[in-house]
Amino acid sequence: MAIVLFGSRQSPFVEKVYRGLMLKQLPFQLHELHNPLDLRRRNPTTGKMPVLDLDGRCVFDSTRILQVLDELKPDPPLLSRDPQLAAQQRLLEDWADESLYWYGMALRWIVPANTERVLQGFRDNAPLILRPLLKVALPRLLRFQVRAQGTGRLPLDVLLRQLDAHLAMLVRLLGTGPFFFGSPHPSIADLAVFGQISFLYSRATPEGEAAVDAHPELLEFQAHLDTLTG
Repeated sequence: MAIVLFGSRQSPFVEKVYRGLMLKQLPFQLHELHNPLDLRRRNPTTGKMPVLDLDGRCVFDSTRILQVLDELKPDPPLLSRDPQLAAQQRLLEDWADESLYWYGMALRWIVPANTERVLQGFRDNAPLILRPLLKVALPRLLRFQVRAQGTGRLPLDVLLRQLDAHLAMLVRLLGTGPFFFGSPHPSIADLAVFGQISFLYSRATPEGEAAVDAHPELLEFQAHLDTLTG
């Protein structure tokens, strides 16, 4: 079966799927998409990354993609066979995708110096004709989204205190590890958290790097999962 993952690994959702494919040991190709027009062609439904092509069948949304991979290759499973534990794994995955994600977004698009660093990366990969548009329209659009979600309205010091509290909560949930909820192998929750911590731990957002550095247990978690899926 030919498997192609479309998207940039700078996206925590693409990274989540990338690590899932590596964990499943499924051969695949990665085609990085930096042009929003190419992305819209690959995923006309939502225009978002990632997209997975399975022998011509396109699947989008990282959660759905991992569910399909679990059906394609059940071992190792991405959800516990214990219904209560599986529910906890699903909840943590959803929280990472829908809540923790916005802290990384806010640090990128509300802090001007970080925005400039992110935009430089986009401009380097975008067609020349799109670069002026990216400089003006992209920050405006994403800043609006972050503010509408709510995280982007917080003063930076409040945002960082909340982020630290969330990371401390993750450390408590991780416990003695190596994976969340005492699972012997990574679940969909671990892949989601890994993607979001990687998103925070970026040179584009030094505040995010410092926040993660304050919780070495999370760095150890990242390193362990990276060893399994690198």
